[in-house]
Amino acid sequence: MVWLALAILIPATASPDDQRLAALAARAKDRSIWPALRTLAEGMTDVEQRGRAYFVLGYRENEANDFPSGARDLRLAVETGFSLSDYARYYGALASRDAGEMQQAVNLLEDFPARHSQSNLRWVALQQLSDLLVDLKRPDRAIRILLSEPQTRLRPELYIELAHAYRAAGNAREAVRSFQDIYYRFPLAGEADEAEGAMAELRQTLGGKYPEANEELQTLRADVLSQNYRWRDAQEAYSGLLERLPSSPLVPRWRLGKAQSLFRMRKTDQAMEILMKEVPPSAETEPERLQLLIEASIRKSDIPGARKYLGTLGGLYPKSPRYAEALDAFGNYYVRWGDWTTAAKYYQPLAENFPSTDAGEEAHWWRTWSFYLAGDLNRARAGFAEHVTLYPESDHVPGALYWLGRIDEKRGAVEDAKAWYSYLSRRFEHSYFAAKGYDRLQDVVKTNPAPKPTEIVPVSIRPIVEKIPRRPPPSLHSCGQTVKSDLLQTYFVLRQLSLTELAEQYLLDRLEVSSHDPALSFTLSRLRAERGATTFALFDARRSSPRYAEYEFGELPEEFWTLLYPRDYLPVVESYAQKAGLDPHLVLGLIRQESAFNPLARSVANARGLMQILPSTASPGRKGRARVARQLYDPEFNVQFGTRYLRDRLAALGEIPELALAAYHAGERRVKEWRDRFSFQEPAEFLETIPIPSTRVYVEAVLRDAGIYRKLLDGSAQFAKCQ
Repeated sequence: MVWLALAILIPATASPDDQRLAALAARAKDRSIWPALRTLAEGMTDVEQRGRAYFVLGYRENEANDFPSGARDLRLAVETGFSLSDYARYYGALASRDAGEMQQAVNLLEDFPARHSQSNLRWVALQQLSDLLVDLKRPDRAIRILLSEPQTRLRPELYIELAHAYRAAGNAREAVRSFQDIYYRFPLAGEADEAEGAMAELRQTLGGKYPEANEELQTLRADVLSQNYRWRDAQEAYSGLLERLPSSPLVPRWRLGKAQSLFRMRKTDQAMEILMKEVPPSAETEPERLQLLIEASIRKSDIPGARKYLGTLGGLYPKSPRYAEALDAFGNYYVRWGDWTTAAKYYQPLAENFPSTDAGEEAHWWRTWSFYLAGDLNRARAGFAEHVTLYPESDHVPGALYWLGRIDEKRGAVEDAKAWYSYLSRRFEHSYFAAKGYDRLQDVVKTNPAPKPTEIVPVSIRPIVEKIPRRPPPSLHSCGQTVKSDLLQTYFVLRQLSLTELAEQYLLDRLEVSSHDPALSFTLSRLRAERGATTFALFDARRSSPRYAEYEFGELPEEFWTLLYPRDYLPVVESYAQKAGLDPHLVLGLIRQESAFNPLARSVANARGLMQILPSTASPGRKGRARVARQLYDPEFNVQFGTRYLRDRLAALGEIPELALAAYHAGERRVKEWRDRFSFQEPAEFLETIPIPSTRVYVEAVLRDAGIYRKLLDGSAQFAKCQ
């Protein structure tokens, strides 16, 4: 694998010295290689290559705990001024520190930010410099350097260094304030726990002179936890505030926050008790209080009570986002019970009064779908067309185009139907509805043949489809091994030196800043696939081209599709799928959505392995369940059981994949209830009517992925012919 990587990364035109350096670097973990590497470095006239040779030598020496040699050779690398001088300077400082040369380490790092302002090592270098200065009893110097960096108070890893420096300098009050700021402003950062411990120590040291954080700052911690759905932690934070500061003017706000946390933790009665008795009405808290009371009442099936609260909320705060959430909650409640007509009465005002919100967009769709289910095809057609016009980038656009085609079929407007299906299958290449549209198009053409149209988009549908943005140019070139990005030069040098871990960390660091750079994500995907990290490689490939399903195979690199659609465990899947009478492509699509091919995946619900099987499903009786739970991490056992389980769902639900997959995700009992509420004319109608959004998205994604796997594996996928 190393030599394969070298063949890709070292150009054929590389000089003999380049090739020899790459070969020695690939084996440089072996001490016996070091003399040859040193000889090569000493004899090189090209300063870039000499710097690289000394760097990889010094790095490996340092890695092997030969700190004096590592420090010396890394300093020699720095002196060349080669392209990785920032790396040589940083790791040279670490080697000098570990060799006991503390001042030499400081000298290497002190002007690091000025010399390497764009380096991905800038922040860790500043951390190391601060630690060194504090260890050398020079905390005031560390404080000055940290305060000169604008990012210090915005990055917890730097801010904690400042706090420690203040403490070391004897400035306890500033240390406390800094630790408090970290603890309350950044509760999700790893440094928050460290700050909490330091605060406790300083409180004990300072006693009555300890400066308490102000109430707004303390509230911020609870609010941040709540905003990030850390409900248990948020509830504890709000409860702590209420206990410590019972007379604060912020008490109503804290009680409301506590009630919300309890409600999200499904402690509905406790939440309602607080909302009804402990949160006095006020302009600041009343919209949220009423909205939570509405959702709590709905959860307890007190619909009259919920309607009363909704009337009050809508009357007092008709433009409040909380009113929008309440309308959405009511609509969703009736959808869960299959009462789409009543649901539409709540979705209608939500769509009309909050059209620019995500909830308003969804409400517009569900209201339109209610018309279709009710057989009101005229209103449904107008609604689908309007949805495309108002929300041309909505995830529902492929579905809207499909249903426009189906309605026009029913109305006898066959040519219009063909136009919808044709456009849909071209524009949204691999989507579930594109496949459905293509199948319908073939059926319609058989029964209603017509001359090939002269226009790509017929006049009859043009006013609507022209609202849909053109497919943007692919983010990756369909041909060529190298993806272009100015940020990749350092990565390729590190790879040529076989410093793979540093190369991967470099990409991760750069993606923190340039998260939308497709070349970085694609390169990271390649690297992770090379070392067998299939799941991470899949996610990284998807990040490099998030809208991949809209493109033809030939518009993106073949390698991209291989990374995005792994074939791990393919023989196992094919074997057990055949035994169960299943389409192996369907099983692969399911695995991709369930676990992303991670055999050790475990969900919050305790589902395990490739096909995410619950131990209680695999072993209904308690006897032997612990053993089975462990076996579910074995790919073969998991796929063997999972394929049988999926086969049973198909058999129980009429061999309809949409229903079987919904049952796999949400349970067979639920699916039978959903199926029996309506007389669905086709499986796509059932899919569109699934009342649990996550299940609906899941079913659509699995079937899309199954279709892509089928084309990739049967050879029908056409890729660009590259020289």
